[in-house]
Amino acid sequence: MMKYAHLYSLLLMFIFCYSSKGQTRTDLPVRNTKPETKDVVTSYGPNTMVRNIKLDRKGNIWIAASNGGVFRYDGKSFTNITSKVISARFWNVLEDRHGNLWFASTDSGVYFYHGKSFRNFTTKVGLSNNDVTTIIEDKTGKFWFDTRGNACSYDGKTFTIFKNKDGKTFNNVWSIIEDKKGNIWTSSQTSNGWALSRYDEKSLTNEKPTVAEIRSEDEVTRRMIFGISEASDGSIWFGALNGVHRYDGNTITDFKDKEVQK
Repeated sequence: MMKYAHLYSLLLMFIFCYSSKGQTRTDLPVRNTKPETKDVVTSYGPNTMVRNIKLDRKGNIWIAASNGGVFRYDGKSFTNITSKVISARFWNVLEDRHGNLWFASTDSGVYFYHGKSFRNFTTKVGLSNNDVTTIIEDKTGKFWFDTRGNACSYDGKTFTIFKNKDGKTFNNVWSIIEDKKGNIWTSSQTSNGWALSRYDEKSLTNEKPTVAEIRSEDEVTRRMIFGISEASDGSIWFGALNGVHRYDGNTITDFKDKEVQK
């Protein structure tokens, strides 16, 4: 029997690994990996579509490649952090206030990485949609996720899915930012067309934060709103099907070529 002991041990390891694959309950222990044996270090970067690039506090550059994984560039070499651990379509990267990394994927939810192991958050534990394109951290330490279905937040324990002023969930959320005052902005599709939604900073800890919806009177603009950003003067700039627009708190101004419109 001793000659079969080694094979039996291997079989048990295989069964254990197979049965535990895909579990996403938050009460499960974090999966530990050893970066020195798992990471792939090369002198070149990803050769697939790159969705976003972020700089961390140590000066490392983090690259989210759609089908290639998440790479870290330290100025000398590229390290594929996820190549032998996760197979996902990555879209964005966030470094939180503690130096931990969050990776957004468009097919497998969100991955939390603290340098040695990963934790996966999906719809099974409360995320609104596994298609995530943006992650931000607000002033209170809460995380906000821009998903193709809804805007969603996570306070470390609970996920909250946000709704529009009519009490319905958004059909699509394209972008999410936090302004200088701490307000959260999203560009999303509502029952009345696409709009900018502003969640008041003072009410973010409430079960139902105060939200204001800003819509353009232009029919084409209301068909879809893409990325949004805050300018140094506090105005909100956003992209639409017909160019770039600015909201100064009172009015929306477009910057289309008037000659082209004639």
